[in-house]
Amino acid sequence: MAKTTKSRKTKGAQNKKSTPKDTKIPEIPSRRRKSMQPIAATLPMLTKRITGKRGFAEAGLIEDWGIIVGKELANQCLPVKLRYPSQGIRNDGTLLIKADPAFALAIQQQTPQIIERVNSHFGYRAISRISLQQGPLYKPDKKQAPEIPKLSLQEQQDIKKEFSNVGNEALRTSLERLAATTRAKNKIKK
Repeated sequence: MAKTTKSRKTKGAQNKKSTPKDTKIPEIPSRRRKSMQPIAATLPMLTKRITGKRGFAEAGLIEDWGIIVGKELANQCLPVKLRYPSQGIRNDGTLLIKADPAFALAIQQQTPQIIERVNSHFGYRAISRISLQQGPLYKPDKKQAPEIPKLSLQEQQDIKKEFSNVGNEALRTSLERLAATTRAKNKIKK
């Protein structure tokens, strides 16, 4: 049986040699795709250039910072830049972390744990040092939605009466909720 497979391979190899050069037409990548893709699938391609300029070969360090170091520590510091030695080897880099001045000493004491967690995230010894930069952290303001006033019983009954002729139960419920929310928001504006 081994002879049979060898002869098949050699025949296939001879066929390839006997045919003229492959005349493949190179595929031109188009910007548009025929099917929709989730944003999460295309986001790394869009942010690759930006994160590369900031020294982050992988945006995963920024995205997963809360998971890597923990929520409590992630609220006190942020990764700013990842620098590697000039030899072009992506080992033994320096991670620049911006820390809240009140927590800088605590973060400095946790440096070995942070290095260990970051390296385990990458799967190799990506960083060997951490450099701390003290300064205020950017925290977006948390805006709370204004409270929507409750509708009176008469207004609720009017809405139910208005959509009573809709046959689909799920559609009717959705329309009633939309109408109730719209009327309540109109009360706020007045």
